Amino acid sequence: MSATLRSLLVVASAIAVDLLFWDGELYRASGDQLPMWLPVTATIAVHVTLLWRRSHPGTVFAAQAAFSMVSLLVPLWQPIAGLLVATFAIAANSTVRTARWGWLAVVPLLAQSHALSAWVDSKWMGLAQGTVLLLAAGAAAWLTGRRVRIRGERLRAWQAEQDRLRTEATHNERLALARELHDGAANTITTVLLQAAAARATASGDPAALRRIESTARRAMEEIQATLQLMPREPIAGEAPLLADLPALLALASEAGLEVAFTETGHRLELPEATQTAVYRAIQEGVTNTLKYAPRGTRCRVSLAWTTTELEIAIVDTPGPSAGPPPALPPTGGRGLAGLRERLRTVGGVLESGRQDGGYRLAARLPVGVR
Repeated sequence: MSATLRSLLVVASAIAVDLLFWDGELYRASGDQLPMWLPVTATIAVHVTLLWRRSHPGTVFAAQAAFSMVSLLVPLWQPIAGLLVATFAIAANSTVRTARWGWLAVVPLLAQSHALSAWVDSKWMGLAQGTVLLLAAGAAAWLTGRRVRIRGERLRAWQAEQDRLRTEATHNERLALARELHDGAANTITTVLLQAAAARATASGDPAALRRIESTARRAMEEIQATLQLMPREPIAGEAPLLADLPALLALASEAGLEVAFTETGHRLELPEATQTAVYRAIQEGVTNTLKYAPRGTRCRVSLAWTTTELEIAIVDTPGPSAGPPPALPPTGGRGLAGLRERLRTVGGVLESGRQDGGYRLAARLPVGVR
């Protein structure tokens, strides 16, 4: 059912209730008689304002409250349905400050009871009961409206939270894709590119084929970096590879022409997968940066130092005595260290980097063991 149809049904119901419960008496308190068409026309005209009860609840409530005061002039004409609907509407569609005006419905309700008591010869107890019933109906309308308002606000807040979570999930998926493109595919292609360049430089193999390999890898690298520019720059923690994959990583770096020395001191502890991945990515970033930016002939030392509470990772490169110029590679946009720093932060680690003894040092510390 559409909202417009529901509003029309509410208006029709309010008109029907107020006209059906009116006994047709047309005498004013002064004894004069009204024409029959006047109450009918006035009820329809005023109750039509209920169509705007959601957009202008205060104005509609004021109109209905004023109309209900007609009982002071015609005691047996006591329209109440429209007033109750308007009381509900102002409570359900207004802020707390505006909704409080709904309690003014007590004024026309008491006026109706007063007019009836002055016109009808009835026992005091019966009139008191009628007054209580009218006030209870008004209070119920207002309280129900407020409950609907509060539930609606909570529902909207819940929906907004769900929208936020969906947006965040989508954002994190893009972050994960950007991270893995950089940490996985981009670094691996960089190594392949350097292998081809090194082989061509030493004239081993078919120079034309190696040149094509290098050219293809370079284009792939540039395309990946272009894709990364479309991704968010804030990284998130990823999954896999683990510490067990370090030997393969270092072997690949050696095949690319980098002299790598790996040392591990202390007793290796069990780490969560996310922490193992952070360690792997830290070493991969340091080794890849050495391959990309350090002069040819640079030596790279990778070390893991374990204590009962901390793991220290260090990747230090030292230029050799006959170091050549660094290879010319596509720019990466500075994502690597920023992403690594954030990845380490998510597992409680910190990152340090800077020049050292003519080379470069990348170091990280991670909490391990029971603390």
